[in-house]
Amino acid sequence: MDRHTRERIEQALRHVALGVCAASGETLFQTIVDSLTKTLGVDLAFISELPAGCETHVGTRAVSDRGHPMPNLEYGLAGTPCRLVLDEGFQFIGDDLSRHFPGDNMLSDLGAVAYAGYPLLDSAKRPIGLVALLHRKPLTNPGLIEAVLQIYSVRAAAELDRQRSEASYRAIFEAAEDAIFVHDLTTGAICDANPAACRIYGYSHDEMVRLNPEQLSSGIPPYDQAGAARWIGLASAGEPQRFEWHRRNKDGSLHWDEVTLKRATLDGIDRLVAITREITERKRIEETLRATVEAALDAVIGMDGAGKVIAFNPAAEQTFGYRREAAIGKPLADLIVPERFRDAHRAGMERYRQDGHGPMLGRRVEVTACRADGSELPVELAIDRAQGPEGDFFVGYLRDITERKLAEEEHARLEAQLRQAQKMEAIGHLAGGIAHDFNNILTGAMGYVTLAQELTRDRGDAKLDRYLDRAQRASQRARDLIQQLLTFSRGRRGDPRPLDLAPLVRETLRLLGATLAAEVEIETHLPPGLPRVNLDPIQVEQILVNLCINARDAMSGSGRLEIGLGREHLGGIVCSSCRQKVRGDYLVLRVKDTGCGIDPIHLDRLFEPFFTTKPSGQGSGMGLAVVHGVVHEYGGHLCVESTPGEGTLFRVLFPPTSTDDTPAPDARSTSRDPTPAPGRLQGRVLLVDDDDLAGGLMLDLLEDRGLDVVIATNAEEALAAMSTASEPFDLLITDQAMPRMTGLELVRRVRPINPDLPIILYTGNADALDAEEVEAAGVRALVRKPVDVAVLGELLRDLLA
Repeated sequence: MDRHTRERIEQALRHVALGVCAASGETLFQTIVDSLTKTLGVDLAFISELPAGCETHVGTRAVSDRGHPMPNLEYGLAGTPCRLVLDEGFQFIGDDLSRHFPGDNMLSDLGAVAYAGYPLLDSAKRPIGLVALLHRKPLTNPGLIEAVLQIYSVRAAAELDRQRSEASYRAIFEAAEDAIFVHDLTTGAICDANPAACRIYGYSHDEMVRLNPEQLSSGIPPYDQAGAARWIGLASAGEPQRFEWHRRNKDGSLHWDEVTLKRATLDGIDRLVAITREITERKRIEETLRATVEAALDAVIGMDGAGKVIAFNPAAEQTFGYRREAAIGKPLADLIVPERFRDAHRAGMERYRQDGHGPMLGRRVEVTACRADGSELPVELAIDRAQGPEGDFFVGYLRDITERKLAEEEHARLEAQLRQAQKMEAIGHLAGGIAHDFNNILTGAMGYVTLAQELTRDRGDAKLDRYLDRAQRASQRARDLIQQLLTFSRGRRGDPRPLDLAPLVRETLRLLGATLAAEVEIETHLPPGLPRVNLDPIQVEQILVNLCINARDAMSGSGRLEIGLGREHLGGIVCSSCRQKVRGDYLVLRVKDTGCGIDPIHLDRLFEPFFTTKPSGQGSGMGLAVVHGVVHEYGGHLCVESTPGEGTLFRVLFPPTSTDDTPAPDARSTSRDPTPAPGRLQGRVLLVDDDDLAGGLMLDLLEDRGLDVVIATNAEEALAAMSTASEPFDLLITDQAMPRMTGLELVRRVRPINPDLPIILYTGNADALDAEEVEAAGVRALVRKPVDVAVLGELLRDLLA
């Protein structure tokens, strides 16, 4: 580069430094072109802008004719050197310009013979215009000209790009739906406001730029002058601010805004830009939601992504025992998660932070929580995540379900109680039916054995007599088993009387001494002064014997048997037999052994008839069934506690009584050996029985004693026989359980017809009948099945004498 060229470039740089850099806005472009004509000594210089989105024409921003401004104009690019500049970059045509561009008439009009142009590029290196010069004489030294044009193009392109950006920003500013304010960096005064701000706040633009932030505030601390100054100070320091502001409009109405306030440079001046968006409706909804959460009966707890509590409503305070102030900011795991679950809770939070998934999200689950005092409670939990300004947070809804769980347990217990009662009732009906039918069969069997014994006595056949005696004893054992079935089915009520149980237990244990093995150690605790209970002593003995025999078998003949009595107040235990909840005062008979215990799977069937866990042939399965029937007949209950391998405790609960009523006479028939020989009787007997076997036996028994018997198979036949009989009957013997009309109903029909006729009622379920009702109907004697032949013989002699 020669000296002259270097001096020309230095001169251009001085012009840029002294003049061009000082200019701004529209004057900058004119200054540049004026400086170009002076620096390079050319006739014309101009700057043209390519409109956004247009590729066919440009418009000049400044034109200089040897330092004199000229009007701006638009011209087409086709066939011009400017087209080449925009497409290819710097262009230099030193002479004969019209020959190169014959279609460019503007060049001919200006008399230009030389041309040079340099493109103006934006920050993305895209052409947005050009700076060019024209000379009416040939030009030389293209290197110098390119260097000078490049220097000026940088400043011109920067200004053009700035103006375009500013125009874009202004268009956004004007069109924005949010209110936008421009504030003085120092005083906070409003320098500008967009149309949306004026419309929303109710001021004109001229009014708005005369206001300060205090005049747009509600004036309610912290939304006042001091509050505004604090936010302006923070933003002026360069820290963007985001906050909510309570504003007052021109009409005096109050509204809520969300404000973003940050520092920005506009037209080379540092300002504060505030963008506000009205959130009045959102605030109203938030307040409604907040009031809803505060009034909610369920606990509502908010938790941030780090697992710390950010919200804690009053229901949560009441449920978990923490004050809101104490809970906020604390890790949720340390407050309401039981210690044994905290590691799992933290691991779940960590997994969520890693992959954004959580097994508890969006579900309703039952979990265990803990209170401030350390006690635990069951809760129903529903948890979900939400987006907030600071990221994800979690909202949990927790409901204390302690009462519901208790209600469910009570419901399940009542269902089990109902099922057990229905099952035991069904089994009882079945057992009672079997016992009734078997009684009829056994009546015939025992009766005919008795008749056979009477026939063999005169013949002296000892062997046959021995066989019959053994058959009779076997029948008596069957009869006892039937009585147990009837006891279980509550068809046989004993002879209750006020009892002091302690002496009765001692006597029963004394009688059991030979039955229990010598290796069984018996411990008793029978304190004096306990209340009496209204029970049948024989049935109490039966209960104790059954329980002690079961204990002996469970201990395999060796162990410790504890028997005690005591008074207890029960607060809601459940009967192991009927599943009913038991409350109140009871006299408790305790029988505890150190045997093998009972497997829990057998506890539900423990009191069913014929159910036994003993080996085949070692138990009938009726012992505990009888205990169940007797105990519940007198309003009592049974509780069983058993641990396999350690032993079993039976607690028999009897309601105490203070009554001193005189016990009713014992009306039960007692079995006895048949009389050596029946006496001959005379009389006419009407026998009523629907069972062929039982009726046939009675017919044979009566005829063997010399009686004239008419048999009827139902009550209707009996009534017909009485009305058509040629001779009156001396005795009526009727079965109780018959179809269509029972024996007792028959008696009530007969009594008005023949009030003096002696009547015997016989039944296999005598305890189900009310003794007073039987007597009032006119029955002279009540006989149990299977019929004791000797007892029947005595009754016949008495009634027919």
